[in-house]
This record gives sequence, C-alpha cells and structure tokens, in this order.
Amino acid sequence: MNESKSMKQLHSIREKNYERMKHLSVGEQIKIIQTDAEPIKKRLLEKIKKRELPATGR
Repeated sequence: MNESKSMKQLHSIREKNYERMKHLSVGEQIKIIQTDAEPIKKRLLEKIKKRELPATGR
C-alpha cells in the first residue's frame, strides 16, 4: 500500500521538527510550539466567530 502525498508531507514535517527540536531545552521547545500554534489558534477563533455571528443575529 502506498503512502498518500499528504502523509508523506506530514512525515517530512515531523522529521524536520524533530531535527530542529532535539537540540533545544524543554522551555525553548515549548516557546517554539506556542509560537507555531498562534496562527492556527487565530484561524480557528475566526471560524468560530463566523459561525456564531448568524446565530446571534436572529
């Protein structure tokens, strides 16, 4: 069974992250993860707000 393109990309991203993180302290790793997660958090909050707006207008 062949890996899908997205699974290959995900594996590649994980390998790069592992190489980047293995030399850092735990505190540094946490800061990087939080920084990387911020745009995702903002995007999710925007989606939630868009879904709630029509419901509150009724």
